[in-house]
Amino acid sequence: MSDEGEIPIPVLWFRKEWIDSNAKALGVYVALLLVRFRVRLRTDIPALYREEGKIEGRLKPYLSIFLRDKDKKLIDTAAIDAGKEFFMRLVDHTAYQDYEDVLDCIETDFYATFKEAYLGYVNANVNVTRKEFTGKISGHDTAALIRTFLRDVSANRFSKGKVTPAGSSILLTPFGELMEFYGLSEEDVRRFLEILRRIGIMFFDVVPAPALEREFVDGLST
Repeated sequence: MSDEGEIPIPVLWFRKEWIDSNAKALGVYVALLLVRFRVRLRTDIPALYREEGKIEGRLKPYLSIFLRDKDKKLIDTAAIDAGKEFFMRLVDHTAYQDYEDVLDCIETDFYATFKEAYLGYVNANVNVTRKEFTGKISGHDTAALIRTFLRDVSANRFSKGKVTPAGSSILLTPFGELMEFYGLSEEDVRRFLEILRRIGIMFFDVVPAPALEREFVDGLST
């Protein structure tokens, strides 16, 4: 991994001002993960680039998980603007066959910045949802179940699709595997996934790498 301030050669077009605040860094990181895991490169990218407002429409549902209450105005300003600018420059400067490598390089080289922003908002969400977070799911302590889930994801117990060098991944069949591994009912799984998504630990089956770090996982307590 290169030094945080050093722009890696394959992505000289990347601008550090896009990540000079937590809100902006979150917008860029969400855009990066969106393109990496939830976009079909040859069909979705041209439409998102060409049709004004489309990329904002894709980013807002993700960012609204993190930016709420007093920070909600940032969805339409700093976070969206940074994410959109990053996306537009990515498309301008990157060939289809290079998308994954370039995105992986950016996530790795600026991981510390992305991690700080992402976990800052996740920890805030934990506090907002404290009552639900500290409850029970089918007899399981919710916080303990989340810790077990994240450790199992980190240990590759869950089926994954794409995985980045930094450790971010998209789960293939989390619903069925949650039932199988933890003996949860369908209703329990829906509730558990809703909690994960409200906190921001997982969104649309994507688990960002910072959520798997031991310090964060061990710090999740009742």
